[in-house]
Amino acid sequence: MERRLTSRNVSLDWVEQDEQERDTISAHLIQNTYTRLKLQYAENLRQNWVEQLESPNQILEQLSLAACLIELWKNMYNTSTEQQSSKPTPFPGFVDIACGNGILVYILLTEGYKGVGYDACRRKTWATFPAEIQKCLEERIFIPKPFADVLDLHGIEIHTGDFPDNTFIISDHADELTVWTPIMAALASPSSPLPFFVIPCCSRSLAGSAYRYPPPGSADARKEVEQNSQPAAGDLRALRARKMEEKTESGFLGSMVGSLAAKTMSIAEDIGFDVEKTWLRTPGAVNMALIGGRRTAQEWIKHSGSGDSRITQDQGDSVLKKITEVVERECSKDGGIPVAAKLWVERTKSLRQGQGMHQAN
Repeated sequence: MERRLTSRNVSLDWVEQDEQERDTISAHLIQNTYTRLKLQYAENLRQNWVEQLESPNQILEQLSLAACLIELWKNMYNTSTEQQSSKPTPFPGFVDIACGNGILVYILLTEGYKGVGYDACRRKTWATFPAEIQKCLEERIFIPKPFADVLDLHGIEIHTGDFPDNTFIISDHADELTVWTPIMAALASPSSPLPFFVIPCCSRSLAGSAYRYPPPGSADARKEVEQNSQPAAGDLRALRARKMEEKTESGFLGSMVGSLAAKTMSIAEDIGFDVEKTWLRTPGAVNMALIGGRRTAQEWIKHSGSGDSRITQDQGDSVLKKITEVVERECSKDGGIPVAAKLWVERTKSLRQGQGMHQAN
């Protein structure tokens, strides 16, 4: 009997944590878009599934994430623009900084949203997409600009996060790029930091090393003592118990991923971002997503083409100063920026050696 992907038992909730802010999209809009996308793309993607180290269940997860982003962008760009003018402002474009199998990029491009996807390792799935989609997927090592500035990288093709103004950054299960996302968003345009969407996954320090951040509010949060992020080898009962606990919201907040989400949000706020938290219940997972700079993006839409720039050079310099303070502080646990930069490069080498086994860029 042919096995088909199904949306049974799939619940997509978009719940704003701040009761005073109810301008995020409603769950039924996301659910409707998800259903449409599933009917349009799921069966073809399943028939062309070529990845051996990933589950085809990722198809539904990527379709649900695409539905969330499409409705979010309608809310951020189209709706606001229609209220301001009859002439819509073009979508500024997106970049998926750890695109993995590229399904999300493929769906968004096919739906008419311009953008690109980067990953440290080319995936087999890329070759199954149309040629015009493949041109938007690129194998590229990411070296954060603060690290690139202290390294000798002549002759090495890298990416430092130099994205066009107003580009929307997608950071979905980006591992070592998670905590870097708000930093690269601000570095790309200090006078008007880029909006971003983060779904935290594996916890990493700024150097890219495995690191468990203490739960927010705990005694260890100030010290940030490194802990073992996994149960002891073979302790399957403890691992299963942890996974069950993380499926509840309260459990998530005290989990490794919840602590990573809190740390990423803290870094973003230190730099000056306004950050919103939402819960995404996608197939097989409960995730917290962070949206940064949405109000900044809407200000850009409001004043686009008017010649009214409210952002000064002094404000850009202030953002750069904050970034420097954050990067120096966070890299101190690894021995400083030069040491952290070398650790990062070693990590990227291991990604290439394990090609196809990692989603992080």
